[in-house]
Amino acid sequence: MTTRVLVIDDNDDFRKLALLWFQIHSIEAEGAANGAKGLELQRARPADVIITDIFMPEKDGIETIQELRREFPGVQIIAMTGRESLTDFDPFEGARELGAVKTFKKPFKL
Repeated sequence: MTTRVLVIDDNDDFRKLALLWFQIHSIEAEGAANGAKGLELQRARPADVIITDIFMPEKDGIETIQELRREFPGVQIIAMTGRESLTDFDPFEGARELGAVKTFKKPFKL
């Protein structure tokens, strides 16, 4: 059985680069531009690993992680962002508290 990855990120360039990297490494991957579309794809074709941006339009990563945990408790979630929080809220801590197994600050090396 192969691992399936879902990349949810509103940055088209990052999403395409990540999908290309997975393709080169023979890993099945699909992409979505926001959390709402990502949840739709996950419901249709569940992934084993989901990599999601935290700050996105329509449905942000925090809301997406909450829904993923509720509907897909076994999925591995990685949260990332390149944006600094403008409040005292630590987006990485919030993502981990909701069930992200890893967090990354963008940019990073694939």
